[in-house]
Amino acid sequence: MISFEKFQNKKIAILGYGREGKSSLQFLLKIGISPRNITILDGAKKIEWLAANLEYLNQTFGIDPDFDIILGANYLDTLKKFDLIIKTPGISLYHSKIYPYKHKITSQAQIFFDYYQGKIIAVSGTKGKSTTCTLIYETLKNAKKNVQLIGNIGNPVLNYLDIKNIESQKNEYAVFEVSSYMLEWLKKNNYISILLNIYSDHIDRHDGFENYKDAKLNLLNGSKYNLVRDEIITKYELDKEDIKELAIRTFGHKGNYIYKDGLFFVKRKKILPADSIILQGEHNMMNICAVLGICDIMKIEYTVFEETLATFKGLPHRMENIWTYGGIQWVDDAISTTPESTIQAIQTFGKNIDTIFLWWTDRGYVFDDLIQCIRKYGIRNVVLFPDSGKRIAQAFKDEDTPAGKEIIRVKIFQTSDMKEAVKFAYKYTKNGKICLLSTASPSYTLRKNFEEKGHLFQQYIKELA
Repeated sequence: MISFEKFQNKKIAILGYGREGKSSLQFLLKIGISPRNITILDGAKKIEWLAANLEYLNQTFGIDPDFDIILGANYLDTLKKFDLIIKTPGISLYHSKIYPYKHKITSQAQIFFDYYQGKIIAVSGTKGKSTTCTLIYETLKNAKKNVQLIGNIGNPVLNYLDIKNIESQKNEYAVFEVSSYMLEWLKKNNYISILLNIYSDHIDRHDGFENYKDAKLNLLNGSKYNLVRDEIITKYELDKEDIKELAIRTFGHKGNYIYKDGLFFVKRKKILPADSIILQGEHNMMNICAVLGICDIMKIEYTVFEETLATFKGLPHRMENIWTYGGIQWVDDAISTTPESTIQAIQTFGKNIDTIFLWWTDRGYVFDDLIQCIRKYGIRNVVLFPDSGKRIAQAFKDEDTPAGKEIIRVKIFQTSDMKEAVKFAYKYTKNGKICLLSTASPSYTLRKNFEEKGHLFQQYIKELA
């Protein structure tokens, strides 16, 4: 019989009271923790929906919601008095007031790994997690497996834990999209882990690239099987002993599961061609190689995977061809929020791109390779959104871009208005060419998330009609 003993008779803090914080609170109440032992901590001065939420908890659990609630600037000053702290991923572990209490901190991801009784397929990487997780999920569904898709993609992960009947999920699979935030100090035992890539990202949040890299590599600890991109093995010098100890199988351009010359191979045996696959881009071919590893380990027929690929279109806002209007092909790749993922998009569409929209939020990224890529492929029009557009515009200033024998000068348009950006693209993009929204950085200075900027891009294209 599985119990939740480690939560009993403890003073527990919920650090961050957004969507995940609410889920953590409900988890604690479901396992019988008294409200008197729970404190809610949040940096907001006021939570508008808090009273309604407490009333809901009162009605749902039949308890007096007698929680301590500490809001505002001093919300971190009482951490020392708690036995256990459930931290939301959005709050940095490296905050000077939090780090000294790291030994007390747990997370929804840790709790899920501790108590879920099914087989977890954990997927991480700087880019490609959501697409790969969804592709694995669809493949397992088509293979008649009992599977759920959790993590960054959807609701808080504890929402998927059957607390009342914890043994009931033994025959399930969970495809878990795991972020670097979740991986910090995570200790787990799971079925399969997939590490897709490691690029520079979230450096401010992790207090440097080394901590970010170490969080990603921590995914490989505690897995029965690991599937790791070949470039990671080379770049981070994982030797034969590491590969054996961590039960690593490699995928990519070399290793156990590879893509070469339009064909996919498993252990040097040709499995399927790429010509019937809807997904585009070299990066997606690498993701497909990873899923071939899943099929191999789980003994899923490759024909099932081939049938899944024949209808799988990928995710919204990832190289999504909106339509052709005014002789221009408009492509929404708003989900690309690192230089590396935007480079992948440029390489996918090549010299057909005439205009690109970039969001240059200053997060410690190095954009030299991206600027070189834009020049290499002869992209003539570059739209720059704040907040560091001026800095990048200077890098392009007076630079000529060679495109074959033709010399093309890059035209820069700086704006904070998506509508004006679309009008600019409509005016200057050549007939038959592509306008690509692929922002290379997050857009928090202007937009809530990548979905919002993608939706605006699509909206203003439709208004051209």
